[in-house]
Amino acid sequence: MLVQRLVQHAAQDPSAKPFHRMLRFDWELRLDLDGAVISDGLEPITVPDAAGKSRGAEHLVPAVVRTVGVAPNLAADDAQYVLGWADADSKPERVAQCHQAFIDLTRRWADSAEGRQDPIAQAMARFYSTGESTRLRPDPDAAAKQRVLITVDTTPAYRAPSVPTFWAAEVARRKGGGKHGLCLVCGKTGPLLDTLPGKVPARLVPGASNDAALVSINERVFGYDLTTQLVCSPICITCGEGLSAGLVRALDSDQTTSYGGQDSRLAWWVTEPVPRNPMKLILDADPMQVGDLLESIHTAQTAPSPDTAKFCALTVGGNVARVMVRDWLEMPLSTVEKNVAAWFLDHEIATLHPDEPVRQPLQRLVRVTGRWQRAERRYAFLGAKGGAHPHGAQRDLLRAALRNTPLPPSLLTHLLHRVRTDGRLDTPRAALIRLALLRSPLTTETPMPGLDDTNTDPAYVSGRVFAALESLQYDAFEGKLNTTYANRYFAGAVTNPRAALITGRKLADAWLRKFRGPRTGTAINHSRDLDQLFELLDASTGIPGRTTPKQQALFLLGYHHQRAYRFATLRQRAAARTTPEDTTTTGAELNQEISA
Repeated sequence: MLVQRLVQHAAQDPSAKPFHRMLRFDWELRLDLDGAVISDGLEPITVPDAAGKSRGAEHLVPAVVRTVGVAPNLAADDAQYVLGWADADSKPERVAQCHQAFIDLTRRWADSAEGRQDPIAQAMARFYSTGESTRLRPDPDAAAKQRVLITVDTTPAYRAPSVPTFWAAEVARRKGGGKHGLCLVCGKTGPLLDTLPGKVPARLVPGASNDAALVSINERVFGYDLTTQLVCSPICITCGEGLSAGLVRALDSDQTTSYGGQDSRLAWWVTEPVPRNPMKLILDADPMQVGDLLESIHTAQTAPSPDTAKFCALTVGGNVARVMVRDWLEMPLSTVEKNVAAWFLDHEIATLHPDEPVRQPLQRLVRVTGRWQRAERRYAFLGAKGGAHPHGAQRDLLRAALRNTPLPPSLLTHLLHRVRTDGRLDTPRAALIRLALLRSPLTTETPMPGLDDTNTDPAYVSGRVFAALESLQYDAFEGKLNTTYANRYFAGAVTNPRAALITGRKLADAWLRKFRGPRTGTAINHSRDLDQLFELLDASTGIPGRTTPKQQALFLLGYHHQRAYRFATLRQRAAARTTPEDTTTTGAELNQEISA
């Protein structure tokens, strides 16, 4: 089904040209209609790119996959093919073979039924038959593998009217191998391909060092029943071209996502026009659009999308010159929208700051799996050296969002390690932890987005106690702290809450004595809250010792919920006060604690 969808996807592009590829050209060879060179030599092609640097110009030219053999393209190619020029890195014998193959192809083109009436094909043939090509002296600045664009009377030769028909027949001759059979894509009998006629540019396939092919079986050990080529994947010439073109069209569109340092690229499309794009919701997490999706599904007043519309998503990675399909999804769009709605509900979390969203965009979730750089007060950029982002984080999160599946246990383990190492648990990280817990088969309860007073799990309550002790110390010293209780004990408390909480309980008595005069009421409130929380621990199984990854996640979730609840309470108190001085003081206190 994947191959069929890619062929159908290619057919949706009316401007596509069969067996053509976008290539960059550095030089131009100008000919007149008699095949004579107009200028004294090659002229460089320079076009400014987005960064202002001069580069060659891109053209959609007749081209096929080129492996180790000699295989000329039509009407435009490398300098070694077009002019027979070699450089220090090339072998003269091979360059001569390439040049002769290009001449032979040009002559066949000019002698074909299509080319005999084409003045451009005839001009190129005369360029070689009259010896005009030998008049050009090699340009020392032109490398053998730099591409040369040929123009005839100001018209690029590849735009000649006879090119499409002749080139399609030439590709069929090269790639077909004379075999006929049933195509697994279209179900029709016809000439079959030995190899696919096109490749995907390396820039579109993370992990690929060369232009990559979707199917490449050049050794018997790689093929089923020790077969090579496309024997076990029979594809006709037309479908083979559509497969390559559809794959490039999908991966090179604006409906793709790939982050630096990640091992995959995801492309998606919908088989019918639809008013709402679920992938855009995952990527942007626009609050109003997400709210509309959740409301439409919750009320069920209208179907989210017609069931006839199919959502297709292809995730690929690369290995040298091969495309690896990491995931393929074809699902009714209505089902995908329900999964996306569940995705946002499952990672919804109470925020530490009022300006933060309760639901996170994909890139933020991927980014917080990496290292927190304390000096810069930001997370390491995706793909940065030492950023510590898992290579498959983007792929794992997208799969969970689109398929409504659990997160890999390795991702939660990595995130727990990063929280302990960095000493930072913020809203996006807490959202990921809640998502992992909610979808884990080991979780029997339902973690809430905000503080859950009814949750008596010892690990969850321990996290709340730790946050309560942290806030008690902050209030006792009025925020004037060099090293906090959390700085000293947070990392250890995640894996062994008992030691940290017993120490904190002893320190709490000294902190409570810091409150005097009008602050006595605050001390009473802190003492009451701690007593109630410790009673929850005593009533269950006591303070946990060594914790499992699930217990560590619950500890952190309880810690985050308690902090978020405290900050929300402080904001409410600040809003309730009437004097500007009181409001300013409380706001400053809140900001300090959030940054702490």
